[in-house]
Amino acid sequence: MVLTIRISSLASTLLAMLLISSSPQISVLAHTFSPGESASFLSLVDQIKSALLPIKEDISSNVTLAREQAQYAKLLLNESVLKELKERNQRITTELLRMLNSIQNITVENVDDNLSKINDLLAEAVSVRIQNDQLKNVTVQALVFANDVNKISDEYTSAFKEGNTSLNMDMHATKDDMHSMKMDNNSMSMSTNATKTEIVTDVAAYQRAGALTDIAIERFNNELSGKTNASSAMEQVVKGLDQLKVSIKNMESPVTVLGTVHGEIQPNLQIAFNLQLAPSTNHGIGNMSMSTSTNNNNNQSMEDHMMMNMN
Repeated sequence: MVLTIRISSLASTLLAMLLISSSPQISVLAHTFSPGESASFLSLVDQIKSALLPIKEDISSNVTLAREQAQYAKLLLNESVLKELKERNQRITTELLRMLNSIQNITVENVDDNLSKINDLLAEAVSVRIQNDQLKNVTVQALVFANDVNKISDEYTSAFKEGNTSLNMDMHATKDDMHSMKMDNNSMSMSTNATKTEIVTDVAAYQRAGALTDIAIERFNNELSGKTNASSAMEQVVKGLDQLKVSIKNMESPVTVLGTVHGEIQPNLQIAFNLQLAPSTNHGIGNMSMSTSTNNNNNQSMEDHMMMNMN
C-alpha cells in the first residue's frame, strides 16, 4: 500500500511536469499589445485588403498591375509585423506569407481561390493577434478608422503628379487648425473647381485609395455607427465619407480630398468618440494616427502627421 502511494505521488509529479513543459508558452512569452498597437494592426489588415481587392479586376486586363498590387500587399507584412504575428501563431504567419508570395504568379483561373484563402488567413490573424475586448472596443475601432482615412489621403495624394499634390505647409497642426480647416473646406473646394479632374500617375495607388475607402466605410457602418450620442458629429462624418467616395471616383483634386479628410471627417470623428490630438514633432498637414502605438508598421509616413491619443 505504501508503495502504491509513492508511485501515485511520483506519477502525479511527472504528469504535472509534463503538462507544464508541453503547454504553449505564448501566454508567458508573447508580447501584450496595447490598444493603439491593435488598432494599427487592424488598419494594416485593411490596407492589405485594399491592395488585394483590385487584383481580381486587374488580372484579366493588366497582369503587371495585378502583380504590383500583390507585391505591395506582401511588403506590408514587414519583419516587425511578422515577428509579432509569430508570437501568436507560427502556422498562420507561415501560410499567410506563402500565399502572399504565391499571388505574384496569380492567374485568372486561380484568382478567386487564392484571394479567398488569403482573406481567411487574415481573419485568422486578427482572431489570434487582437484580444476580443480590444476588437469590440469602440475607441480602438475609431482609431482603426482614423488610420484608414489617413492612409486613403496618402494613397490618393501619391496617385497624382507631385505638382498637383504639394501641401507641405510649414505649421504644427493643432485642434484649432483642424477646425479652421473644416471651416475653410468650402473655399478650398471652390479654389480647385477649375480643375475638376487630375492626371493619375500611379494607378495602383489610386486603386488602393478607392478600395480602402469602401473598406473604411464598411468598418464605420459595422463598428462605429450608432455607438455614440454625438449624432451631429456622426452625420458630418457620414457626409464627409460620401463626399470622399465621390471625389475619388471623379478623380478630383487631391487638395479637395485632403480638405474633406482633415476638414470634415477627422475633426468630427474626434468629437464623436472623444479622441484627443497630440501634435507631431515634425511639420505636416495634420493627419491623425496613434501615439499610443509603439510600432506604426502600416504607415511610416504617419510619423510626420498628427497623432491621435485615446482619452
